Amino acid sequence: MATDFFRFDWFTAILLVGVVQGFFLALLFMAKRPHRQPYHHLLLAALVFCFACLLLEIFLCYSGLMFRTLSLVDFSEPLNFAVGPLTYLLFRSLIGKNFKARQWLHLLPFGLYIVYHLLFNLQPEAVKYNAYISAYFPELTQLNVTYSLDPDPLFLSAYTNVLTVLHVFVYLALSFLLLRRQLTAEASNPYFYSWARLLLLFFAATLLLLVVVKLSYERDLGDHLLALFLVMQLFYICYKLLTSSGFFQPVVKVKYEKSALSEKMKQDLLQKLRAAEQEKFYTKASASLPALAKQLHTSPHYLSQALNECLGKTFFEYLAELRIYEAKSILADSSYQHLKIEEVAEQTGYISKSAFSAAFKKQTGQTPGEYRKKAILS
Repeated sequence: MATDFFRFDWFTAILLVGVVQGFFLALLFMAKRPHRQPYHHLLLAALVFCFACLLLEIFLCYSGLMFRTLSLVDFSEPLNFAVGPLTYLLFRSLIGKNFKARQWLHLLPFGLYIVYHLLFNLQPEAVKYNAYISAYFPELTQLNVTYSLDPDPLFLSAYTNVLTVLHVFVYLALSFLLLRRQLTAEASNPYFYSWARLLLLFFAATLLLLVVVKLSYERDLGDHLLALFLVMQLFYICYKLLTSSGFFQPVVKVKYEKSALSEKMKQDLLQKLRAAEQEKFYTKASASLPALAKQLHTSPHYLSQALNECLGKTFFEYLAELRIYEAKSILADSSYQHLKIEEVAEQTGYISKSAFSAAFKKQTGQTPGEYRKKAILS
């Protein structure tokens, strides 16, 4: 057996960092109690854990360390059928839907493939050695093996790549329809929409890259490129954690430790808040925490706690995001092109053009004028 091969280059280093980071993030999300959505953090933890396991196998295969850990050959293959359902269920959780017992059915193909994959897992190491080199080192000579049990009687493993693409595509379509239905059913919540749109973008890009890699490379020789993209996603998740005010929620929790606001009261308050969003309270220049609390028949303290613990935002961050979201809709609408920037600022609750422009650029990285020009051209 060719067990002395070891490759260490930039891909190997990046993949290793991604593996460590993935398992760390999974533990971090597991340890965090969900506030706003049912099972939100558990679903994200499970999805990141799947990414970490997939990265680990690709790292071992690409570096050659799999020669020393042949028992792990194809150990993450069943997870191909867990990524799609977990992403879709995460979308549901972002909306606020409860995880019901029937939702486990989405993971049925994953569970069945685990059972089916036992036929391969029970094979001797010589079989796994042959499977590994046929995928990554096709030039090496395979060992003579006598199979006492067919490891792939239904040829599912032989067509895993095709089945994975089809499975992920189905859940990508379901996620897109869910997002579209949510946006048309009620006024868009900018917090849900921004995260869901990003998640959908990553999901679609991963599927596209998967197809390109499998068509461009024979066997699994291009998997390290797909793994590199997964590492980039994990890095971006870390970046969002560190730059979002939600990262500091443990401090907020201590601040409201003695509060009598229950989880049910928070959810009821959020429902009232969404109703107020539909009435566009934020477009009034007089919008403030006390005024909104009075409108919702609660106290400013309770409203501030709900915003911090459920949305991970202060009132001012929440207000600014709603106003800029409204401004983007106006600036991109051709029927409002006659409005000056000052008038758009006024319609979204800002008293001065300078304050509006500063807030808009902070949120979008562009000035209102730049955003309008790009929106018109597109």
